[in-house]
Amino acid sequence: MTTTAIKVPKIRCEGCAATITRALGALPGIAASRVEIAVKEVHVEYDPAQVDEGRIHRALREAGFPPAT
Repeated sequence: MTTTAIKVPKIRCEGCAATITRALGALPGIAASRVEIAVKEVHVEYDPAQVDEGRIHRALREAGFPPAT
């Protein structure tokens, strides 16, 4: 498993966190995700054999929460 932290500036509330958690949970290979609203960051634990960071970033964008560049 690999863990990454992704800055997501549009995170504002628990609703945002729930949307992000659902979007990432739908991807194969995601073991866990945790949204930290106060610091606008998503921590993701994933299997790189099943999903890569590019796909995780794309899922965030598709959910309306583009990662910081």
